Amino acid sequence: MALESVPLSWELVSAFGTVLATGVGGAWALAQMLSKHRADDLNAKLTEAIQKHTSVSHDLDRTERDKRLLQDELNDTRRLIEALQADLANAKPADLKALQELRHRLQGLDELRHALTGDGDEVWKLRLEQPPALFAQRMAASRTKVLTVINYKGGVGKTTLVAGLAAFLSKRNKRVLIIDFDYQGSLTRTLLLGSRMMLGSMIQADRVIGGSINGREFVELSRDLGATLPGTRFLTCGHTFDGFEFRTMLNWLLGDSKDDVRFRLANLILTEEVQNEFDYVLVDAPPRASTGAINALCASHALLVPTVLDSLSVDATASFLTRASASFRPLNPALEFAGVVGTLTKNTNLSRPEAAALESARNALALWEGRSHLFRNRIRHFTALSEAAGLDLGYLRDANVRRAFDSLGNELLGVLHENEPTPRDAPHGSVDPRPIRGAGESGIAQAL
Repeated sequence: MALESVPLSWELVSAFGTVLATGVGGAWALAQMLSKHRADDLNAKLTEAIQKHTSVSHDLDRTERDKRLLQDELNDTRRLIEALQADLANAKPADLKALQELRHRLQGLDELRHALTGDGDEVWKLRLEQPPALFAQRMAASRTKVLTVINYKGGVGKTTLVAGLAAFLSKRNKRVLIIDFDYQGSLTRTLLLGSRMMLGSMIQADRVIGGSINGREFVELSRDLGATLPGTRFLTCGHTFDGFEFRTMLNWLLGDSKDDVRFRLANLILTEEVQNEFDYVLVDAPPRASTGAINALCASHALLVPTVLDSLSVDATASFLTRASASFRPLNPALEFAGVVGTLTKNTNLSRPEAAALESARNALALWEGRSHLFRNRIRHFTALSEAAGLDLGYLRDANVRRAFDSLGNELLGVLHENEPTPRDAPHGSVDPRPIRGAGESGIAQAL
């Protein structure tokens, strides 16, 4: 059940405290002080629970503890209702109304408890979606294509993939916007240090999902990467984004946000300013169902899911595809395509375990309800990529890395049916279409 009719705000919690104190004639100042204490206490409990249950790791002991904390709050609220009912023989209409609101609050807390102690995606289903006007049609007609690189498992090469594909698209004279939504800021450091730019004090990702900027401000907020990646702009991220994401989600769950926070990036992407400025938006999403990740999923046309070719990583990829297809594709009808990219392989030719994992990845794509593709071109564990990690762009440092990303980029554009020349392309194409010698897998593949 969605929470659309439940007035979940801390002001209402304060009102409940007032009812408790004034049911028999009360003291307003004391009631306000006590209700503020209860609001702050519950706020802390809910924030802690939300942070844990939207993260990639789940500590069972903490899960049970948080569940007990929320259950205690529900029991306290039920006892408050019983006490009020006992004293309402001569109640005023305002008291009766407050009791009714309290019952709504109890129902909302119960639903929130179930969501927080269940699957991490459940919190994003508690409210009915409110997408932008004519969302499906506008996304389908969007001139700007949004590609999100995501997997709920960390350490699979997401940042490397985003940086390499951005360099490939820049080489093809495409106008690219890169968004870092991972609070660890690895992509931010890589791009800014590689471009010899200072980070500065402002993290820009929070303004993207903060709901306070328009399309023109969104474009102006991004930083030009200059001669390093011509035609490419970038939005930074850092550790303060973690807390901002959770506060944004909590405010939305409690009904304090007027709009649907899940579609804030999509609203910006669909503005004329962005449509006129960028051909592609590449998003580096975090390995969890955070506010930034949900915004990326609700604004994307395609997902790229990198995976190390081992059984643990491929299992995580299968789990992510299942969750994303069930939870987020209904929110975004334009999110049709998902592709799995093998990363960090040791050699050109796959070992037997890697080949088995690749076949498992192929089977995992059946879990995605839409067009899917297992990329034939993979990104090996190049020494140049390891040396450049967090410091520079491997694409610009090493010819082998460059050829690998050029082949992968060509395959991607072919699968997405976007390999046709555009007026902004170089006259004869600037990407080497030849396969990497010895790779054994190359060319433009058809979607599976």
